[in-house]
Amino acid sequence: MDNALSRYYDGIKAAVEELRNTRSLGSTEWFQPGWDLPEPSEQLERFFAAAELSGGSLGEYRGRPLWFLNMTENPRTRTTKTFGSLLIVARALQHTAATGEPVLLLTPSAANKAVALRDAVLRAYETGLATPETLRVTVVVPSSSLPKLWDSPMLANPAYAAANPIGVFDGSEREDVKKLATGAVGLVAEEIRQATGFRVWYTLDPNNYMVADVVRAYYERDALTPGERTRWHTHAVSSAYGFLGHDLGRRLAKRDGSWTATGHARYLFVQHLETPDLVTGLRFGESTEHALPDYEFDSDTGLMKQAGQTDPRFPSVCYSTEERLERTFYTRRPPTIPRVQELVTRQGGDGIVVSLHECLQRYQEVRHLLAKGGMTRLPEDPRKLREFAMVMSTVGALTAIDRGLVPEDEEILIHGSGAYSEGEFHSPDRCNLTPVAVPEDVAALLREAAKA
Repeated sequence: MDNALSRYYDGIKAAVEELRNTRSLGSTEWFQPGWDLPEPSEQLERFFAAAELSGGSLGEYRGRPLWFLNMTENPRTRTTKTFGSLLIVARALQHTAATGEPVLLLTPSAANKAVALRDAVLRAYETGLATPETLRVTVVVPSSSLPKLWDSPMLANPAYAAANPIGVFDGSEREDVKKLATGAVGLVAEEIRQATGFRVWYTLDPNNYMVADVVRAYYERDALTPGERTRWHTHAVSSAYGFLGHDLGRRLAKRDGSWTATGHARYLFVQHLETPDLVTGLRFGESTEHALPDYEFDSDTGLMKQAGQTDPRFPSVCYSTEERLERTFYTRRPPTIPRVQELVTRQGGDGIVVSLHECLQRYQEVRHLLAKGGMTRLPEDPRKLREFAMVMSTVGALTAIDRGLVPEDEEILIHGSGAYSEGEFHSPDRCNLTPVAVPEDVAALLREAAKA
């Protein structure tokens, strides 16, 4: 489906209104623009054009029908972060149109949010909706994520590059990029407003992405034929914004009468061993590594295996009990845990942690399965894959069926949120990146961006 954001624009506005009415939008001590969106126009249509969805049936696996939702059609990001990023920029555009104030976006990111937000700003330039005088973005990423960071036409233009810098943090705790970014906002946002007029907007709010993800439910309703069966949704997650958005969209569609299917929705959260907090939170009511099963070395396989009575929600074998399968998923104790627990209490669901060994063992099976749904970009050699989210989601679905977590008379919709490989993008030259170590460094980066 071309241009899902334009097609479902009224549904997105309904989601905003629902959050506003239930007082779920929240507030911070820092600047946030309003939730008003621009009126539809030809320019806005072209701006939203990157928000494509596709999918279809994958046949059956062990008697369970499988469906696929592909959110990676934007060739300049190949992740679902395109949807939320386009709406963030649209809100910034509306704020500037209403007030005359330019906006400087700021986000910490493991990589994908940064790439998508930079692409959304560039699209605003390309479509004539913004210029560097009205809109800019600064991103901060951990150095471990550099293999996932995309080069961009933004860096080829000296004026664009100066106004939209990239900071790189080389500390041991990747998630500290969030502390650096929030600390910088407190240090310099008001100074920048007074000196340049730019309003600094720290964009890492779950609602910014959840509102965009309601389009998953609308697309499912229109293209993926929900029926009477209970349908599980499986998704590789860090904070689960996507599932929260899907649930919101589904509830809104049921309320307005456009969702006529009677089948129930359940949610399967897929994570890796380094940050399994949502799964452990659902399983044990806590979100720490102490809830993981015990593992021991197995001399027959050369792998770590679960010791004693095995838990089907965790890998039977792995290379490491602190395994980092996907760099994107770096958030510990995500703030969405209470929302996820409420969602599963209300709708039903489960969680499963997958290992690198399990993903590699089933990789060719996954490639051939997803090709039935039109996803033919996964490389034959898994070592070339730089984004594992889609593979993790699929392996989680198949493994959950194998271990009896999904009943025989139910089905699964696989949410493919990210997949890209070597050859689909180029990494930026390190000379275009700025090292940052403390909040003051990020504050200096913001000052330079605002004055460029």
